[in-house]
Amino acid sequence: MALRFEKSVEDNRGQILFLKHGRKSMNIVEIKAGFARGGHYHSFETRHFLISGKTEVREKNLDTNRETVRTVSAPSIIVVQPRTAHLLTALEDAIFVEGFSGDYSATEYPEYRKIIMQKMA
Repeated sequence: MALRFEKSVEDNRGQILFLKHGRKSMNIVEIKAGFARGGHYHSFETRHFLISGKTEVREKNLDTNRETVRTVSAPSIIVVQPRTAHLLTALEDAIFVEGFSGDYSATEYPEYRKIIMQKMA
């Protein structure tokens, strides 16, 4: 079994490289300073390995409606619990890696997606 490059996508926020190794997936994600990614939540825990840069991490637990905001600098691991909307805003150019097994699914969180769209406008 070999590591496969599947595709890349790019917009004004930066580039995402999608890699696959069997049933495991790994995304290498770039966020240019001032832009944001995320704006969704998952039914499973996610881990973002911040390998360069600095980000503001905004999380909102959908079960308790509690929101936290913190600043994270590389190197660091950002763990997001299930049913927690998350938004990563680059305070300086940043790169992180996220990995998961099986099929990826995310549900948009309108409050955070709105922030992403405003920053892209």
